[in-house]
Amino acid sequence: MLLTFSVENYRSFRAEETLNLLASRRLGETRGSFHFVEVPGTEEHALRVASIYGANGAGKSNLVRALALLERLVLKGTPPGRPILSEPFRLDEESANAPTALELQFLQEGEVFRYGVSYSSNRIHEEWLSVYEGKKERRVFSRVTENDGTVKVRLARSSQGAPFSSKMKALAEVGARPNQLFLTEVVELDDPEAQGPQLRRATEWFGSTLIIIRADSRFGMLGEALAVDESFAGFAAQFLREASTGIADLVVDSKTIARAEFLATAPKSLLALLHEARGSRVCIENPEGTEVIVDASQGDSVTLREIVALHSAKGRQIRLPLHEESDGSRRLLNLLPAFHLADRGRVFVIDELERSMHPMLARKLVEYFLKTVPDTHSQLIFTTHESTLLDRELLRRDGIWFAEKDDQGATHLYSLADFKVRKDLRIAKGYLAGRFGAVPFLGGIDRLIEQQTATEAKR
Repeated sequence: MLLTFSVENYRSFRAEETLNLLASRRLGETRGSFHFVEVPGTEEHALRVASIYGANGAGKSNLVRALALLERLVLKGTPPGRPILSEPFRLDEESANAPTALELQFLQEGEVFRYGVSYSSNRIHEEWLSVYEGKKERRVFSRVTENDGTVKVRLARSSQGAPFSSKMKALAEVGARPNQLFLTEVVELDDPEAQGPQLRRATEWFGSTLIIIRADSRFGMLGEALAVDESFAGFAAQFLREASTGIADLVVDSKTIARAEFLATAPKSLLALLHEARGSRVCIENPEGTEVIVDASQGDSVTLREIVALHSAKGRQIRLPLHEESDGSRRLLNLLPAFHLADRGRVFVIDELERSMHPMLARKLVEYFLKTVPDTHSQLIFTTHESTLLDRELLRRDGIWFAEKDDQGATHLYSLADFKVRKDLRIAKGYLAGRFGAVPFLGGIDRLIEQQTATEAKR
């Protein structure tokens, strides 16, 4: 689970801002254990669902981008000689030349970790990983990059009482490139036994626990999931039927073609992705919606998969490629893996949950996540504009967050728990009235309407 995430000097975030997903003790809200779970070894509880509201351009999506950036830096790293992905706050000169800092606390397999990094486009300044043992924080490793480019890594403690492996000691001795995270080197070691339990858990949190779905993206390799997981395929088809999408079932069409034929016709962007991909089996989604599977065991062949939706009309079964379905149906299908995997301890971060969907359906998705798998360490964090979700029967006050920019263009984060709210107050009404901020100021459009109306009247 994600417990806290702090961002400093990234896009619209200038000073450090923190999304805190630990339940507030002072609220005294104990409704439904499905809203939170205990954090082992502490007196804290972690929220299972959190929403982030704000006007267009307020910085909600930038928070998701920041988390996705850290995930990318850890799992994919930075090629030698290339600049590190960096987008500092650019509305003042001081920030434009200052480092970006990203830090999070997360729960993985019963242990609480803190991982953070401070970096500029040309080098990682600092990097650290700690684990909490009760109230004590103990460092696992720390890394600094000197001004001359020398990287120093210190394995600060043994892993759960066991000595670090000779591979890990050698890796720490070698260090990392100035533009590469040490944790990325641990990921690329790809040896759980050599990594040790704590470093393995940290890398697995980024590699398999955290799942980020951007507003304009698909859930990675959806066709692959439908083709190999019968339980998910059945779940997805049933959910689409119950959601009145008109889709009766889903099938995945697969075909195998010669690798040479594929390479001759594939777009350059897809070939570039294949070139960058690692591993003996590579699955990549192409822009047209089909999926490409290149498996070394297939020799000179490539597999192409396409999702097809089945509709029933006058006793006939009609096949439609998924890309011909409505935006709402496709968006829902790409969110469903998150809800199917909700009992497996994953952290789902979804940008614009309600995009292209009816408000009632968006609410049902949140209810489904909360109530069908209570007491699990799965977590749903989403940005939204949908005010109908602002319901205290659905969300706790400390799980409702707002993003708002100040007059300098910098994003600030705060939660509904920061406000004194009557128990009988309709949260959605108060939010739309501007009581909690994080709404657009539309007086300028009113003036524009008046000006345009006056101009038309003179004609």
